[in-house]
Amino acid sequence: MGCKRSRATLRPSWHPDAEAADVAICLCAAVNGAECPFDACLGAEGFRDRMAKGHYLAYYTGNSAPTGVLDDVFDLTKRNMASLYDAADFLGGWKDRMKYRELSASKTHIIALSDDNGGLAGFVSYRFLIIADCQAPTEVCYIYELQVDAGCRSRGVGRFLMSVAESIGRRVGARKLMCTVLKLNPRAVSFYRSKCGFVDDESDPSSVDFERRAEHAYHILKLELGASPRTSPTDGTVRSYGECAT
Repeated sequence: MGCKRSRATLRPSWHPDAEAADVAICLCAAVNGAECPFDACLGAEGFRDRMAKGHYLAYYTGNSAPTGVLDDVFDLTKRNMASLYDAADFLGGWKDRMKYRELSASKTHIIALSDDNGGLAGFVSYRFLIIADCQAPTEVCYIYELQVDAGCRSRGVGRFLMSVAESIGRRVGARKLMCTVLKLNPRAVSFYRSKCGFVDDESDPSSVDFERRAEHAYHILKLELGASPRTSPTDGTVRSYGECAT
């Protein structure tokens, strides 16, 4: 039996997209070496130490990204995922138009890691949602894509990008990171579980519908973030969110 949506009242005050954009812009600039008064609170120095030399970070929303960037992001996603979508019949198989529309949407946030020649090493895209499936309404930074170029794998690129998304999510009050990962992609499943510490979310279909778990092509995973004080890069005000109702 599937789970039900919670009837708990959604907290209407969580609209993090504008603040998340400010945080991402500041963090990327600081990691790239620009002076930023919020280096310490954003952990930029640690990210600088981990980023490979000759690379830089850039932030975009889907609808503000240059066409060339969107094309590179889309092409990398298609190279990595099209055959898996088709093999798993996920969302009816790979569809160019559907994926491009998702990546280019105004609600999509993109952090791209490129080399000095403009070559895309990898990117992470995410949205901010309130999830109420099998749980009380919960503020979530949902990872839509985490893609690494084949030539850059096993170099820490994926973990680096995930850490950046995690830092931004924490800063704007997300309670957890979530992602959907195909079972046919064991490398990705292992990455999220073993390297990033994700576990099954309450809404994971294989956990909810245990008797039919083999029929489900994907896992829904989570990484709990909890509550943490946040400092806005625009005004320096420290804020914190209370516990979500359970």
